[in-house]
Amino acid sequence: MSAEQDDRQLIALAADGDQQAFAQLVQRHQDKIFNLAFRYTRDRQDAEELTQEIFFKAWRHAGSFRGEAAFATWLYRLGINACLNQRQQKKTRPDHLPLSGEHAAEGALAGAELVAAERELRLKNAMDSLPARQRLALVLASFEDKSYEEIAVVMEVSVASVESLLFRARQNLAAILRPLKRNGEL
Repeated sequence: MSAEQDDRQLIALAADGDQQAFAQLVQRHQDKIFNLAFRYTRDRQDAEELTQEIFFKAWRHAGSFRGEAAFATWLYRLGINACLNQRQQKKTRPDHLPLSGEHAAEGALAGAELVAAERELRLKNAMDSLPARQRLALVLASFEDKSYEEIAVVMEVSVASVESLLFRARQNLAAILRPLKRNGEL
């Protein structure tokens, strides 16, 4: 029996209320879903919360799985929707690094670590500034190693749309990062 057939049987059992079957699905797919959420949010706590939300939705909507696509694709689709919704709902919170004051006394980052942390923050902010669908396509292609065809299925768009989203995402990211590179900030 293939893993996909096994997933289909497990989700059918879960739809009937079998918590053990659903626990197996969670165990099987949680790392992939967490990685998707983490690469999208770039924050461990947000990714953990999103992962829980995605699996809660999967449990609640197990009966709506029709088997038209692979279970993993259906689950990814739930994940993508949750990521897009999270970005719209998330309240803005300031991103900052502790640079002085009591934080310095507690053990501020060493020079090289500080530079790396600042660089990471700038890259995170650049990714955050991309439109949600461009960012998602870029995450799926660059970090999740999904093919254009897989991205198209998961995002429910054509392959040509994926190509366009990725092209625009890369152009936008380059435009955002160009001044930082010129100033030596990256």
